[in-house]
Amino acid sequence: MGRRGVEVDESERWIFNRLAGDYRARPAYPSALVDRLAALAGGAGPAVDLGAGTGLLALPLAARGVSVRAVEPASAMLDLLREGAAGLPVEPFHASAEETGLPGGGATLVLLSDALQWVEPEAAGREAGRLLAPGGAVAVVEAHLGGSPFTDGLVALLARENPKARPRASGRLSQFLSAAGVRGRAAEAFRDEQVFAPDRLDAVLRSLSLVGPALSPERLSGLLADARALATRTGGATWTRELRLTWGRRPAAHQPA
Repeated sequence: MGRRGVEVDESERWIFNRLAGDYRARPAYPSALVDRLAALAGGAGPAVDLGAGTGLLALPLAARGVSVRAVEPASAMLDLLREGAAGLPVEPFHASAEETGLPGGGATLVLLSDALQWVEPEAAGREAGRLLAPGGAVAVVEAHLGGSPFTDGLVALLARENPKARPRASGRLSQFLSAAGVRGRAAEAFRDEQVFAPDRLDAVLRSLSLVGPALSPERLSGLLADARALATRTGGATWTRELRLTWGRRPAAHQPA
């Protein structure tokens, strides 16, 4: 069972199946963040990536030698991940973050990246804790767009077109980590900046759940035109974001719970 009672096999009800093609255009994560996650995984894993999408973190982690179990409820996303995983130590699993079906107790890292808003935090947190080995780490990556004239203006455009798309309550992070049973929390920040060509900008915007499936064709066309015009005014589509990594460890077996 997936989120809000939707079965993972009900492919037509998972909006990210409709967004998978445009996801190819999404920006990679910075190498420094991937290196940090590989270190948290102990360099070899196994790591479990919950809500792995098309593999934006699973694939570069595997390229660094980390064995990754990539869990994704959207089958179209998982198909793209499989294509990119050829020759890498990645096992794709069609399942939800709340109920992976994986054996418990063996993961050195359980990762939830840019998906906290899409899971039931307590259920997914309990599943993360079940999967984790003693001494293993649970890590959450949150992406926050902004920090350049283009992205600041784009945030305003998105709010104009879809005013109901507001951030979820900040308590979700605490709920997830508490349910996972980790001790202590550390927070780190990574800045990422990339410049998109016009066609790539269109694809990335269409891949956003608050844009692609949420807007009518007319409003979507208008938003894409406005975003291109904004890029021209600000000197380019400079996609700037802060990636916040929050993580904690499960106590080792010999420590009191």
